[in-house]
Amino acid sequence: MDLVSPQLYRDHMIEVKRRLRAIDRILGAKKPRTLTAEFDDEFMWLQLRQIVELVAYSAIAADEERYAALRQEQDKNADYRVDSKPAKVLKHLSQISPHFLPKSLGVMVPQADGTKHFESGSEVAVLERFLDIHDTAGQHLHAINPFNEEDVKNLAVRLAAARKRIETETRYLKGVLWDHAKVGLQFQPSASARELENAEQAWIVKCGAPDTDG
Repeated sequence: MDLVSPQLYRDHMIEVKRRLRAIDRILGAKKPRTLTAEFDDEFMWLQLRQIVELVAYSAIAADEERYAALRQEQDKNADYRVDSKPAKVLKHLSQISPHFLPKSLGVMVPQADGTKHFESGSEVAVLERFLDIHDTAGQHLHAINPFNEEDVKNLAVRLAAARKRIETETRYLKGVLWDHAKVGLQFQPSASARELENAEQAWIVKCGAPDTDG
């Protein structure tokens, strides 16, 4: 495993933490930070979308060779390094590992034999929910055609429900990501990327104090 991979993953998780902190600052403010609640919501949706994208791209790092092989199986001319659609990246990853999403961790319990066991965390990472957050955020980040009456009505509904939904999805992403494990599988270059192997490494991420970048 390239030593760049765990550092890349760590850097991305620090970026996730910074974006969660930005959301918290707005949610905790007495007045809109942009002077308009609607613009505050747009800013927070942007952070949520970016968080899902950071999770998608960083997940490649734990299974980079396997992911590259899958893209070659799908298209012999595919270059995984230029994949630019996070939703597709997550779907590709789901084909090569049951551990492609972070696994939320709870408290660590020392065992009698000297090993350490982590209880399950507060949330379970689910592909469909990550994709839904990404898609919903995107809907809030684009102007609509004002001549489409249905879009105008849908926009009004989305705006009315935005803040509560932002709070819900922020809690969910924190529950998944704040303390988690990222597992990568063994991979033999001669094998199919879809042929599962045992875990090769697990990176433990603990975000720690909210006001730090550690």
